[in-house]
Amino acid sequence: TPNDGTRSLADAVADVLVNAVAQGLLQPGQRLVEADIAGQLNISRVPVREAFKILQTQGILKAVPNHGARVAPFNTADFDQVTEVRLALERIAASHAAETYRREPRRLDLLRENVSRMKRASHWSDWAELRKLDVAFHHEFCKASENEIVISLWEALARRIHIIFGREIASEQNFQVVVNQHEKLIKLFESGDANIEREIESHILRLHSNRPKNA
Repeated sequence: TPNDGTRSLADAVADVLVNAVAQGLLQPGQRLVEADIAGQLNISRVPVREAFKILQTQGILKAVPNHGARVAPFNTADFDQVTEVRLALERIAASHAAETYRREPRRLDLLRENVSRMKRASHWSDWAELRKLDVAFHHEFCKASENEIVISLWEALARRIHIIFGREIASEQNFQVVVNQHEKLIKLFESGDANIEREIESHILRLHSNRPKNA
């Protein structure tokens, strides 16, 4: 239906804006104008308006009455709160996903394909692609948990996770560390190792401990 098409395009616009924030192309506090974004993307203002609404709901944009929207500030408290909730969700997800992978080991192929794509991104030094793949990896094992509440809550945080991860790795740029960590997670899922939850926590907190103090 037209509404579905508008929603799909609105989500695509929202993702474009989130990627721009994650890469530092859009800065906290920066004003966004519907007409400008629509012109840059060569689309109508309707999906841009819907994208703004989506991102306002998710705390990524702040509405400015009669003046479009501004990118929300992302400070240390924001990073800490999102990371705390993400940790709780992914530890639950990892435990249940491990059970799923024992029953259906072929589902691990989705994680392996993700890491293969990470290696290709590494070859081309494509950090934007790596960010997307890292978030997609975690989304995939959350889906494998088959816990609908965890999946729903994680997806509601996904764009903020993407932004925070992007800003945390901005100064590190070590592809091999990222690839190695995800390969280790796959091995733990494959073996059913009880340390998977602890490894997930270590993996998420590795960059968070070096997060920017102001973002």
